[in-house]
Order: sequence, then C-alpha cells, then structure tokens
Amino acid sequence: MEQLNAKSLPNSTVWSSLKRFSKSNDNSSAAVKTMFVSVLILLVNILTGVLTARYLGPTGRGEQTAMVNWSQFLAFSMSFGIPSALIYNAKKNPDDAGVLYRMALLLGIVFGTAAMIIGILVLPYWLKSFSPEVVRFAQWSMILCPIVVVSQINNAAYQFRGDYKKFNWIRYLTPLLTLGMIIVLILGGWMNPFTTALAYLVPGAPLFIGMTLVLLRTYRVKMKDAYLNFRRLFTYGLGSYGNDLLGQFSYYIDQIVIAGLLRPADLGLYAVAVSLSRMVKFFSNSITVVLFPKASELGKEEAVALTFKAFRISTTFTLLGSLLLMVLAPLVIPLLYGKEFNEALTVFRLLLLEVTISGGTLILAQVFMALGKPKFVSMLQGVGLILVIPLLFLLVPKFGLLGAGAAMLSSAVLRLLFIILNIKYNLKVKLPWMFINREDIQWMKTTMNSYIRKKPSET
Repeated sequence: MEQLNAKSLPNSTVWSSLKRFSKSNDNSSAAVKTMFVSVLILLVNILTGVLTARYLGPTGRGEQTAMVNWSQFLAFSMSFGIPSALIYNAKKNPDDAGVLYRMALLLGIVFGTAAMIIGILVLPYWLKSFSPEVVRFAQWSMILCPIVVVSQINNAAYQFRGDYKKFNWIRYLTPLLTLGMIIVLILGGWMNPFTTALAYLVPGAPLFIGMTLVLLRTYRVKMKDAYLNFRRLFTYGLGSYGNDLLGQFSYYIDQIVIAGLLRPADLGLYAVAVSLSRMVKFFSNSITVVLFPKASELGKEEAVALTFKAFRISTTFTLLGSLLLMVLAPLVIPLLYGKEFNEALTVFRLLLLEVTISGGTLILAQVFMALGKPKFVSMLQGVGLILVIPLLFLLVPKFGLLGAGAAMLSSAVLRLLFIILNIKYNLKVKLPWMFINREDIQWMKTTMNSYIRKKPSET
C-alpha cells in the first residue's frame, strides 16, 4: 500500500501543480496560458486554412481573402490607438476605469462607422481584378467594422482588468466557430468563396456584442469628467496610433496591395504563405498581451529589463520554429494544401523571417508604450511603413510573390534597427544583451518550478 501511494505521489503532485498554475493570475502564468491558447488557435486556423484552400483552390482562396480582409483591415486601422490608450490610462487611473471604458466604447463606434463608409467607397476602385459579385460582398462586409473596433476595446478592457481567462476564451471561440461552419459547408456541399467568407466574418459578431453587454453591466457608472477622459484617451491614442496602424499595415498591406496588382490566384497563393508563416507569431503576440500592462506599472530601468528579457526569449523560440518550418515546407505545403500551392514555397520562407523580426520589434516597442511615449514609436515605425509601400509597388509587378516577400522582410529589418537605436539614444539607457543567455533559461526554469513547489495556500 505504501508503494502504491509512493508511486501515485508524483502524478498527484504534477496534477495539483497544474491546477494551481491554471488558477494563478500572475504575469508569468498569464503569459504562458495566453501562449497555450495561441497554440490552440493556431492549430484551429491551420485546419481551417487547409480545408478552405483544398476546396476552393488558389483562385477561390484569393477571392475569399479579398472579401474578408478589408473589413478587418479598415476596422483595425481606424481604431486611432484607443485600445492601447484604454490600457495605459486605466492602469494609471484605476478609479476612472469605468468612465474610460464607456468613453472608449463611444469613440470606437464613431471610428468604426467611419471605417465602414471609407470601405464602401474605396473597394470598387481597388478590387478591379475581381468580379462585381466579389466587390459587392466586400462592401457589405463593411457593416462589421464598428463591431470589430468595439471588440478591440473590449479586449483591452479584459487586459487592464487582468481577466485573461475571458480574454483567451473569446480569442479561441471565434476561430473555433469558423472551423465548425467550414465543416458544415463542406458536409452540405455549400462550399464556395462567398459562403466561406461568411464563415470567417459572422461567428465573432455575437461574441463581441455579448462581451460589450457584460462589460457595460460591470461598469455602470456615470460619465463624469467626460472631457478629461476623452482627452486622456485621444491624446495617448493619437500618439500610439501610428504604432497600431503600422502593426495593421504590416499584417494586411501586402495582401491588400497584391489584391490590386496581381490575379486572384496569386493572392490565394500568398494568403496560404502568410497563414503558415504566422504560425510562429504566437510567441511574440502572447508575451505582448501581458507585457504592456505589466510594464506600464514599472519605472524605466525595470521596464527596459523586462522588455528585453521578453524579447530574447520570444525571438529565440520564434526563430527556432521558423527554421524548422523552412526545412519542412517542401513536404508540408503540398501535403496540406495540394501541389498547386508549391509556388508559395519561396515567399513562405521570406515571410517566416519577416514574422520573426517583426515579432521582436513589437515586443521592444512596448517599452516606449509603457513609458508613455507612444508618439515616438509611431514616428520610428512610420519610417518602415513609408518604405514598404513603395517597395511593394516596385517589386510586386516585377517579381510577383517573391517581390512581396522581399519588401516585407526589408521593412521588418529596418524597423528593428530603428527601435534598438532609439531605445539606446532616446531613452538614454545601456542596451541589455540581445541574445538569450543562461540567466533567461534559469529564469524560465525557476518560474515553472515555483508552481510545482508552491503550496495551495500560496496561490
């Protein structure tokens, strides 16, 4: 009996440690759990992308991408930095969190409506290589712009509240519902670019509306000092807007340009390459979600040290994942998507490097955001945007998909250099070590071991 108990003890210890870790609300735990959810989302998105590409082919995949991307792109681009401003100001002024949230919500609806109008007017001129039916569908999808902007504000609210459980559940449920709808379409024989686009666009809407209602009930406050809180949000938001806008441009601009310059089939090939390359982005995205709110509470030296630690760890894992995918790409792409997608191999490898570098830049940018200097980041990263757009227009018509990959990679390298140089010279701090070291590895081991050793009463 004693032997049985001794054998079962390690399993019991591991299980109790996992339970404590799942219930913990500290930043290390939140980052790891957010990363775990990001992996689940990644797997769901890969399966969804494989099914979509298999049943639609390059041309159909390109048409579906054109119909879906614009509403997302314009909504994120027209947020004017309000989500970041909400996190920063709510952390600095926790007593005003309710008023700040309601003001941010109002601004989000206004900006989302503006994005909707812009999209309806612009799309017929930009999507000239697509059929009139595709253009009309893309215009109708603009109705979702206000909801998408509001969803960003809700995500920001869950972040400054430290409620990463709800934040992650919403993130996971949206792609999971999309996958479910894709499977239903396949089984019912209703798969085409238009129904697939609906599967991508529709599932998130009721979730986003539900999030808003829950948060409004949580923050039943009067709009006191409305102008003061408007100024807080709008001043910081405009400062961080360039950084947020660049992030969205770097996420969508290549596909937006290709939609206007190349055939729908080329856009389909590129969309598959982009989707696969972003497999490794979950490292930086997961860390950034937790890093910004935490760093906003710290002084300059502590914020820089924490940011560089996150940069070293995230970039190392991202690069290792990218190298592995580069090796496996010739087997994975034709196996998952079909031989007709082999043309995407070269641009896929370039985009893997771009994602690795851009993820590191995003993490380093958080130190400026946390220290209340968002305008500086916007100015710096704006240089990268100024370069990438002409590079895309210059290289894509001449070199096709390869030109798009080269343009994106060049911009990513320049933005990383700008961020590093200005951390040193404008924050006037000594640059920490850029590459992972023993201390980082030991910190990761200590962080995980602390949950194994921790007593239930300590969590």
